[in-house]
Amino acid sequence: MLDCRRQHFFLLVAGAILLASACRKSGENSGAATQGANTPTTIAPAAPQQRHHGMFMSGVSPLIVSMSPETITVHEGHAPMSRYALTYEIDHSEKVTKAYISIYVRGIGEVQRFAVDVQPRGSIEFLLDASNVDLGATVRFRAHCPGNDTDWFVMGSDPSEYPQNLSSRQIGDVSPNYVQVGRTPRAGGLPVEIWGSQITSACTAEAQVDGASVELQNAVAGDKKIRGLLSYSDLQGRPVVQRRLEVNLVVQGPGMPAEDTYYLKFVDN
Repeated sequence: MLDCRRQHFFLLVAGAILLASACRKSGENSGAATQGANTPTTIAPAAPQQRHHGMFMSGVSPLIVSMSPETITVHEGHAPMSRYALTYEIDHSEKVTKAYISIYVRGIGEVQRFAVDVQPRGSIEFLLDASNVDLGATVRFRAHCPGNDTDWFVMGSDPSEYPQNLSSRQIGDVSPNYVQVGRTPRAGGLPVEIWGSQITSACTAEAQVDGASVELQNAVAGDKKIRGLLSYSDLQGRPVVQRRLEVNLVVQGPGMPAEDTYYLKFVDN
C-alpha cells in the first residue's frame, strides 16, 4: 500500500514539473513573438541614382556625373540667374578635339553654350543665365469625372507612370508636350489630347493659362481620352515649353559628335 502511494506521489510531482516547463516555454515563445512584432522595421534609404557612360561607335563616351542644384526655379515664365556646379567625365578623352556644354529648352531652342576643358574628369561652376528668355505660358488641365475629379496636370510635364490605376487622381499625359516659339498664330486652335485611365465619356475638361480659366473648344471625351482645341489667342503668341532644361555635354572629334544629357526640372516659385 505504501509503495502504491509513493508511486502516485512521484507521478503527480513529475506531471507538475512537465506542466510548469511547458508553460514557461510557451510564455517565452509568446514574448519573443510579441517583441518581434513590436520591433520597428528599418527601411534602408533609397540609393542615389547612378549615371553611367553610354556606348558610342567612336569609343568616346561623355557623361555628366552630377549637377547641383538639380532643379531650376521658374516664376511667371522666367528663371533668375543661378549658379550651378557640374562634374563630368570623358572616356578616351585623347580622341576628343572639342567639348562644350549646351543648355537647351524644347519649345525654344538653345539658350546658352560654353566650352569646357577636354580631360578625363573635370568639375566646373557656371552661371546659368536664362533670365532674358521667355519660358512660355503655364498651361494646365484637369478632368471632372463623376465622383473622381483629377489633379491638375501642367502641359510639358513628364507623363505619369504607366499603366495607371483606375482610381488614380492623376492625368497620365497631355499632348503635345510643347509648342515651339513662333508657331502660335493668332487665329485657330491647338489640338490637345488629355490622357488618363479614369477618363470616360462622362468627363469634362477644365483648362487654365497662367492661372486664368480658358475654354477647351470642341471638347469630346471618350475612353481614357479627351480631345479639344486650345485657342492660340489664349497663348498670346507665347510658346509652351517642356518643363525641364536639357544640359548637354557634347564632344567632337573623329567619328563624333557624342553627347550626354542631364535634365534640370522646373520648380515653380
